[in-house]
Amino acid sequence: MRIKNLVEEMGGVARFTSEPLAPTLRETMSEFLDITREEFADYLDYLELYGGETGLIKEYRLTPYSNLPEYCYPDDAIPPVGGNIAWGGGGLGFFIAPVKSGEQSSPMSERLKKYKNRIPDNFLPISSNEFGDLICLCTQGERIGQIFYWDHENEWDEEDYIDDYGVPMPEEVKLQNIYLIGKNLYDCFSRMTPDLLD
Repeated sequence: MRIKNLVEEMGGVARFTSEPLAPTLRETMSEFLDITREEFADYLDYLELYGGETGLIKEYRLTPYSNLPEYCYPDDAIPPVGGNIAWGGGGLGFFIAPVKSGEQSSPMSERLKKYKNRIPDNFLPISSNEFGDLICLCTQGERIGQIFYWDHENEWDEEDYIDDYGVPMPEEVKLQNIYLIGKNLYDCFSRMTPDLLD
């Protein structure tokens, strides 16, 4: 598995609880995505190796493909307060994974419920950092398998948009706080840079 070799080169993974690593079986993820798709292979390999509540031991900074979000307001539009927000930086945080059904609710299901109508419908939150930002996997459409950073500081509000523009918010405008950080999980990891403060 190529993701294993890359993770080892980056210093390894640890679980953020006192418990040992708890790998997540591919079948467990079938509730959330099509586990047969090649686009998800690196992510599913990571979960099978390390599971959720895990992250890189060493600190790394994410590297976006652009310092501007996936949607920018046109020059002739009146953007919301703050305008098009440039990339402010961020880290990976810890991975989220479902738990086997039973005694406790799944952290992944909880995240999907919490962020419903706040992230695009085809995004699956796979990681969360200490600032409240998400790392999301695109599960459908032309960008399937790509990894995005969702910045909570520039979160959109559909009601405000209707008040400001008099029309419902188009789907593409909901990408105003989202940055592409990887064509897949392997690409995301390989583009990250060591945090000099670590």
